[in-house]
Amino acid sequence: MKKIITAGIIVLLVLTGCASKPTSEFKVGVIQWGEHPALNESLEGMKEGLIEAGVADTITVEVKNANEDASNASMIASQFVNDKVDLIFAIATPSAQVAMNAVEGTDIPVVFSAVSDAKAAGLVENPTAPEGSITGVSDLPPLAQQVALMQEMLPSMKNIGILFNTSEVNGQNQIKEIKEIAKPLDLEVVEKGVSSPNEIAQAATQVALDSDALFIVNDNMIATATGLVVQQALKENKPVFMAESGQFDQGIFASDSVSYKKLGIQAGHMIKEILVDNKPIKEIPVQTASSTELFVSEKMADQLGLTIPTSVLERAIVR
Repeated sequence: MKKIITAGIIVLLVLTGCASKPTSEFKVGVIQWGEHPALNESLEGMKEGLIEAGVADTITVEVKNANEDASNASMIASQFVNDKVDLIFAIATPSAQVAMNAVEGTDIPVVFSAVSDAKAAGLVENPTAPEGSITGVSDLPPLAQQVALMQEMLPSMKNIGILFNTSEVNGQNQIKEIKEIAKPLDLEVVEKGVSSPNEIAQAATQVALDSDALFIVNDNMIATATGLVVQQALKENKPVFMAESGQFDQGIFASDSVSYKKLGIQAGHMIKEILVDNKPIKEIPVQTASSTELFVSEKMADQLGLTIPTSVLERAIVR
């Protein structure tokens, strides 16, 4: 009789132990396109978002870096699909594109971050009600606001120089929008495409010669080379603007920046809605940044011989 009671207690303890574990455990595979501050902040923000949502203990995150190589990204995506991860978090447009292709025919959802234009990139047709298995957060900055800042700080500016990667749709679409903004303002956009990082130095020099100021769009190849672009622009005494504060200390004159960490946090909450709450993708619209932070550099102003207007100083974080 004693043995039967003891056995019963053991069974009860085992069952109780099992019941105390999370009812579901999920695995998220992360494809990070490359290594630079904005993408790193997106990843850290996503992890923080999972903590905020109270699900970090039930979700395992595996991160793989594609080192800005499309074949690497494709291989990582295929591996995650073979491993049957519960969700893929894709950081940057090229990562999101390969992830979307890899999960076709499966029930694995994809959440993206650091994608400027999800529709133009072919990720969604309807950003307000995504029709496939992918949604996420957009890092598209308010470009009219960026141009207005440049004009405010450089009243005599006649043209804006922009570099872009010829194989990434993000930069090209932003240039198109900036041209539409610039036309009624009688501003010219001087653009120069590059196909590899080796071409950036020469292209930056040419654009600096032909423009009054440079603006770095949200383009992964160009953003990674921010320091090089600034270096070439300074040789011609031209300021560089950017809508990303992660690269600010590399010599950016002013940045009206979206927060990639905050975007990552938003993505973390989306992941919780999909995996834990079982919310359909079509009910999770693509989200954008709700605010920006303005940074200006007194050091660069002194180096360039420029004066920061009081109207800018009153609302900016000065470094």
